Amino acid sequence: MKITKVYCACFSPANTTKKVISEIGASFQDYPVEKVNLTDYDVRQQPLSLCETDLLILGVPSYGGRVPSPVSECLSHFCGDRTPAVLVATYGNRAIDDTLMELKVLLSERGFLPVAAGSFVCQHTFLSDLAFQRPDEKDIEIIHSFGDAIRERLSSVNLDNMDPLDVPGSYPYKKEPMHLFPFQVETNEFCIYCMLCAQTCPVKAIGKNNPKNIRHNECIRCGSCIRICPAGAKFFTPEPFKTLQEELLRPLCSTRLEPWYTII
Repeated sequence: MKITKVYCACFSPANTTKKVISEIGASFQDYPVEKVNLTDYDVRQQPLSLCETDLLILGVPSYGGRVPSPVSECLSHFCGDRTPAVLVATYGNRAIDDTLMELKVLLSERGFLPVAAGSFVCQHTFLSDLAFQRPDEKDIEIIHSFGDAIRERLSSVNLDNMDPLDVPGSYPYKKEPMHLFPFQVETNEFCIYCMLCAQTCPVKAIGKNNPKNIRHNECIRCGSCIRICPAGAKFFTPEPFKTLQEELLRPLCSTRLEPWYTII
């Protein structure tokens, strides 16, 4: 098949998923490439229509084993015309559960043809020493191999005769969407009201004029406000967050999980 343009789209509050998608996209650097920043609230409100000679590379972090709700909502604005799509899920060394399956279902319903899928470990949002500094050099080599293999396969495949892409996960989904948290984002007295947190919040859950005004029912605990705060004034509620780290996440550090991918 002939590819005329590549769209690299990702939701990446921690910038790690963005790195993975960029490295896959590097295999298509001699094509016209358009980057679609789904972390940006306003970008997610815009429609995206692609034709059969476009290629969509879409990456999301796995939130509790599912696609982050802001992404699943914005995909209703996507429209494909038998457009080939590459599905990418990143995770913090635990599991992706139903994430790739959900991406497959959502995009297939919107006119896309999933042709490849991969899962890649990235440094965990809640526990920085979990998958520390991943994707690392070994991961990047595999990611580049994935991108090159996609390009080679698409140069010869006939999408009319291909078998459906097989991805891990269950449908109906076994995992419920991630929406309940035992902790929330707090703000202390060191806040300097620079408003960087409000500007970077991917779901606009922070008040435009008061960074301490957080709509916790809308917050997805992505940690973007914590990472960008120059005063260290943002943090997760200490006690339940510590329990989550030590009892649920810490045991996952013992085994290094490796990248995985499949292509039609």
